[in-house]
Amino acid sequence: MKKIILSLSATLFLLSGCFNMNEQTAEEKAQKGTTPVQDYVGQGFSFVDGNKSAERVKQNEEEIKQKAIEYVKTKYKTNVKVNNVVPARNAAVVMVECEELIQFHTSVIVGESINKKGEWSARSSDGEVEKAIVGGLYAKAYEAEFRNLDIFAEKLAKESDLLGMRDEAIEKTAAVGYTSNHYFIAAPSLSFPSVYQAYLENQKITTNELKLLFAKDDPEGNILSIPMQFYSREDKLPGQKVADELVERLKKEKGLPKGKYRIMVYKNLIINRVGLTDGKKVDVDNIIK
Repeated sequence: MKKIILSLSATLFLLSGCFNMNEQTAEEKAQKGTTPVQDYVGQGFSFVDGNKSAERVKQNEEEIKQKAIEYVKTKYKTNVKVNNVVPARNAAVVMVECEELIQFHTSVIVGESINKKGEWSARSSDGEVEKAIVGGLYAKAYEAEFRNLDIFAEKLAKESDLLGMRDEAIEKTAAVGYTSNHYFIAAPSLSFPSVYQAYLENQKITTNELKLLFAKDDPEGNILSIPMQFYSREDKLPGQKVADELVERLKKEKGLPKGKYRIMVYKNLIINRVGLTDGKKVDVDNIIK
């Protein structure tokens, strides 16, 4: 299963936060805590003021799911499945996944109408679904190269005794597009207008057509980024030497997708409520393949 972790969009990140801790339920305790990355499966993942809408979201969960699915199908001509419904301020954030034709994770915000109580409508953060689609199309266009990257990333992790994000956590918390346990594709949709428009017109676009369009929109092949993320087995940062050694191996590896790579190695613990580490890392940026 091709998936990883990463932060949500800026809009969604503003929603993230912990609940009122005056009366701590099991869920609230999970939100407040941390979990080793190897045990994190999305427990406690939450958005600010989600407790205020949690009951309404629970009561209307099936309708909320359907609104999210219909929204992506109507606006983006794409079928998705729902992996998680997370209460937020006056809304729910629905984590969805596309598995057919192309692969990606993204999110849809489904809120209750201000004027009509009980009526729900869907929207998305500006550019988020579009970026996810472009990343999924890039992975489709260069499927063999990304298969090589999957094998290489797993090999790096195993031989360096490092970890990746679990599939279950990715399904519950990830919304950044095409992802794996150790990497994701950062693809600004506005930089690939030909690719995105061609997909809207024909969801069965061929890999050869996609390659031509990616070359047209990015002739130098340096717009797309592929950040690679690894986690220590202990809750402490390894030395910079660890990241440097991973980079040297990356530079020598053949048959990988073109792009700007970044190697990041984090500590072990995940902050439950945001599905991320505390951000401290050793890293090396701007590695061109």
